[in-house]
Amino acid sequence: MLIICKGIKKNQIFEKCPFLHDGEWGDKELIEHQKYHNCLENENYSWLGFDVSQPLGKFSGRDGKRT
Repeated sequence: MLIICKGIKKNQIFEKCPFLHDGEWGDKELIEHQKYHNCLENENYSWLGFDVSQPLGKFSGRDGKRT
Protein backbone atom coordinates (compact mmCIF):
# COMPACT_ATOMS: atom_id res chain seq x y z
CA MET A 1 0.00 0.00 0.00
CA LEU A 2 1.33 3.46 -0.90
CA ILE A 3 0.91 5.92 1.99
CA ILE A 4 1.58 9.62 1.48
CA CYS A 5 1.92 12.57 3.83
CA LYS A 6 -0.76 15.19 3.11
CA GLY A 7 1.61 17.96 4.16
CA ILE A 8 1.24 20.84 6.57
CA LYS A 9 -0.55 24.11 7.08
CA LYS A 10 1.97 26.75 8.12
CA ASN A 11 0.91 30.36 8.71
CA GLN A 12 -2.40 29.65 6.91
CA ILE A 13 -0.53 28.33 3.82
CA PHE A 14 -0.67 24.69 2.74
CA GLU A 15 2.69 23.08 1.94
CA LYS A 16 3.36 19.67 0.42
CA CYS A 17 5.55 17.09 2.10
CA PRO A 18 7.57 14.71 -0.10
CA PHE A 19 7.19 11.75 2.30
CA LEU A 20 6.03 8.58 0.56
CA HIS A 21 5.93 5.12 2.13
CA ASP A 22 5.28 1.78 0.48
CA GLY A 23 4.20 -0.38 3.39
CA GLU A 24 1.54 -0.82 6.04
CA TRP A 25 -0.07 1.31 8.75
CA GLY A 26 1.98 1.18 11.93
CA ASP A 27 5.36 0.78 10.20
CA LYS A 28 8.27 2.40 12.02
CA GLU A 29 8.86 4.93 9.21
CA LEU A 30 5.28 6.22 9.51
CA ILE A 31 5.51 6.55 13.27
CA GLU A 32 8.80 8.45 13.04
CA HIS A 33 7.43 10.79 10.37
CA GLN A 34 4.34 11.49 12.47
CA LYS A 35 6.51 12.23 15.52
CA TYR A 36 8.55 14.68 13.42
CA HIS A 37 5.46 16.69 12.45
CA ASN A 38 3.89 16.44 15.92
CA CYS A 39 6.95 17.95 17.60
CA LEU A 40 6.69 21.00 15.30
CA GLU A 41 2.98 21.62 15.85
CA ASN A 42 1.97 24.97 17.34
CA GLU A 43 -0.58 27.69 16.60
CA ASN A 44 1.05 28.44 13.21
CA TYR A 45 1.90 24.86 12.19
CA SER A 46 -0.44 21.92 11.85
CA TRP A 47 0.12 18.54 10.25
CA LEU A 48 -2.57 17.25 7.88
CA GLY A 49 -1.89 13.53 8.41
CA PHE A 50 -1.46 10.59 6.08
CA ASP A 51 -3.51 9.41 3.14
CA VAL A 52 -3.51 6.36 0.89
CA SER A 53 -2.84 7.04 -2.78
CA GLN A 54 -5.87 6.27 -4.90
CA PRO A 55 -5.45 3.68 -7.63
CA LEU A 56 -6.17 4.76 -11.15
CA GLY A 57 -9.60 3.67 -12.20
CA LYS A 58 -11.92 3.97 -15.12
CA PHE A 59 -13.85 7.24 -15.42
CA SER A 60 -17.61 6.94 -15.51
CA GLY A 61 -17.89 9.83 -17.98
CA ARG A 62 -20.75 11.58 -16.19
CA ASP A 63 -19.46 13.15 -13.02
CA GLY A 64 -15.70 12.69 -13.21
CA LYS A 65 -15.72 10.01 -10.54
CA ARG A 66 -13.89 6.78 -11.00
CA THR A 67 -15.74 3.47 -11.06
